[in-house]
Amino acid sequence: MQSPIRRYLPHLIVGLSISLVMVGAYMAVGFVQTGAPKSTWATTPLTITFAATAGQGSAIDSFTCDPSTTNVMLVAHASTVNIALSVAPSSFASCSSTPDTVTLTATCLVPAAQCVGTYQGLVQIRNPANYYGNIPANLKVTIIVT
Repeated sequence: MQSPIRRYLPHLIVGLSISLVMVGAYMAVGFVQTGAPKSTWATTPLTITFAATAGQGSAIDSFTCDPSTTNVMLVAHASTVNIALSVAPSSFASCSSTPDTVTLTATCLVPAAQCVGTYQGLVQIRNPANYYGNIPANLKVTIIVT
């Protein structure tokens, strides 16, 4: 009769090997994530308020990145088909500790009477070099049409 350790030794070795691979993979991903850029918006959340009869309204904000990164794109989304949210400029050659200023514009896409209300929007900073992954944190935008 074999001792229990000797009997289960192959199973213990396989289990230990799998555990070591998982710990190594977890640590590798953790170290990559800590080096990934993060953005900071000057004003968050941002509010754009305008009269429906005006048809559109704008607000200015700025953002920084830490650590620095290159070739970033900004993408704006509105929570409704009644409003379009855009950002200009929509790309920057770099993002660093120096603030990059953008203008956000909300535009009514329906007649003024149907445009009145409060809507939500979102601006994401994307890095094409990172398979268009988002650089956190996103800018939340509240759009108030009176």
